[in-house]
Amino acid sequence: MSAVTPVIEQASSGRVRRFLTGPVGAQITAVIAFLLLWQLVTLIAPRVPTPASVAHFLYIEITGGPHGGIVTGQFWEHFAATLRYFSIGLLIGFTAGVLVGVVIGSSRIGQALLNDTVLVLLTLPAFVWAFLATMWFGISWQAPVVAVAFSSFPFVTINVAQGVRSITPELKNMSSAFGVSRRKRFRHLTLAAVTGYLFAGLRFAIIIGWNGILLWEWFSGQEGVGFRTRYWFDANRYRGFVGWVIVFIVFIVIVDRVLLNRLQARAFRWRDPGEVSDGIEQNGG
Repeated sequence: MSAVTPVIEQASSGRVRRFLTGPVGAQITAVIAFLLLWQLVTLIAPRVPTPASVAHFLYIEITGGPHGGIVTGQFWEHFAATLRYFSIGLLIGFTAGVLVGVVIGSSRIGQALLNDTVLVLLTLPAFVWAFLATMWFGISWQAPVVAVAFSSFPFVTINVAQGVRSITPELKNMSSAFGVSRRKRFRHLTLAAVTGYLFAGLRFAIIIGWNGILLWEWFSGQEGVGFRTRYWFDANRYRGFVGWVIVFIVFIVIVDRVLLNRLQARAFRWRDPGEVSDGIEQNGG
């Protein structure tokens, strides 16, 4: 019995070690460490809200309960407004970025005409577009849409153009020599080369566009996530400010991990060696 006990303990410690060093365990450990560090900071700086107080605020904000007095939680109204304008602006910026990126990457004339302009747009930060959109359109629904579109457009354009340029001339010449149709060349050559760059551009576009609309809402908006964040900051209720900052971060994480990762895995499933080997075995059988 005494000889078996160390073996059991060793196996148990091995499972714990594998869990902590695995993807899920490492992420859980990182979150716990962050919360502990946050709690320690509140002991040093009393004005920093505790994780528990921020969680309580978010619960009230999401459920629509009272914060005290006449102020009530208004999460869904403001989040829906931001998401609506953000989606429209991102769709416009992404579509325009793909089209211009293909032109720049596949045409010397297009590159000469548009490449420098896109690089200039790339250097402008999101808050500049937020201010410019307000100057052009005032306090209207067009302003946040334009801020998102112009913030995201150059990042998609640059990545798509780079993906188109990555196609070697030998492949293009070979496809032309064998009489491959333009439709098949676009699907199996151009699209396959650009897909990875497309996802990279989309990630940048979402992050930069999300920053752009929140900055516009902070300075000029009358609704939305940025407006609500500024509202609690101006009210000197920092747990509300931190709570909405967390909403801002969590949205980006969810979009990246849940949506983009799954779309990317589906788009690149043809490169999965597991699926390739399974197909070979099935054909061989």
